[in-house]
Amino acid sequence: MDQKTTLMDVVKLIYKRRKQIIIATSIVTILTIIIMLMVPDYFKATTVFYAASPDLSKPDPLGNTSVQKKYYGDKKDIDRLLTIANSNNIKDYLIRKYDLYNHYEIDSTGKYAKFKIRKKLSNLFEVMKNDKDAIELSIEDKDKKLAAEMANDAREKIKTEVHNLIKKIQKSEIEKYKLKIEDKNKKLKILNDSIVYIKTKYSIYDPETQSETLTEQLTTTKSKLSFLKSKFNSVRKDRFVKRDSISLLKANIAGNESKLNELDSLVKIFNRGSLMLSPLEKQKIQYIGQMTLDNEKMNQLKSIYNSDFKVLHIVEKAEVPLRKYRPKRSLYVIGAFLLSLFFSILIILIMEESKKIKWD
Repeated sequence: MDQKTTLMDVVKLIYKRRKQIIIATSIVTILTIIIMLMVPDYFKATTVFYAASPDLSKPDPLGNTSVQKKYYGDKKDIDRLLTIANSNNIKDYLIRKYDLYNHYEIDSTGKYAKFKIRKKLSNLFEVMKNDKDAIELSIEDKDKKLAAEMANDAREKIKTEVHNLIKKIQKSEIEKYKLKIEDKNKKLKILNDSIVYIKTKYSIYDPETQSETLTEQLTTTKSKLSFLKSKFNSVRKDRFVKRDSISLLKANIAGNESKLNELDSLVKIFNRGSLMLSPLEKQKIQYIGQMTLDNEKMNQLKSIYNSDFKVLHIVEKAEVPLRKYRPKRSLYVIGAFLLSLFFSILIILIMEESKKIKWD
């Protein structure tokens, strides 16, 4: 159009060609209605759940220490659930269980069959985190009951996958504790053999009692020997003391000196053995204490491993949808009508303008 063309000229042209515009718009609109009536209804079922904290799958600390456990997972736990939910394991599970090749009418023997079925399911399968940090899992299907069943089943499969992942980690921890306990048992056996050897070699049967007994005997013998020597020194110059009594006294002194020498020897041997035995006994007590703690931790892990701990908190199960989710037929029809009207007018204006161009 040239500069002399006014808005009124455009309106006149549209009014002049109104029949063509109405016919073109009607044809497109009717075709859209027919096509939309042929498009099947899809129903959307949604289940909502939260990620559980890993604290629920950990054993309580040993002793009197109390730790405040978290019940809901953080961003990392949510991301882990989303990763598992969007994995091919979940999709392949649904494909196998619900025979989706037949349901979606895809040839399972085709070259790209697996790619096509996964892509088809991915278009109908959605997992997202909402603004409340909850996870929403949705599945669309022409069968509304199947959509709800698949959504709930997918959630349970995610729960199983996370459960198995944590159990795998727990099993690895249990194996570590088993190896630690076995290693300490071996070391403890070596320690026990060394302790038995030292006790046998140095005649030690009860270090504490034996030490007290030897000390007591040594003190008593020294005291007695000192007393006999003092008595001997006081009576040996006395003329009135019989020689037999002095000889007996000498014999007692000699006997106690011999006993004292023997006790000194025993004490030295005992002390030598005790010096070697003491660190081994302490190490043995330490190993037994560590093994006790490791056994308790391992038993706690086994208890949780064999229990059904929570990995997610279900807020809402997927219910059978009461109304279709798509297609929004009215929106498509209105959109087709407006677009066809716009392009019809545009084509008419272009055709009218082209008449004014001198193509030669």
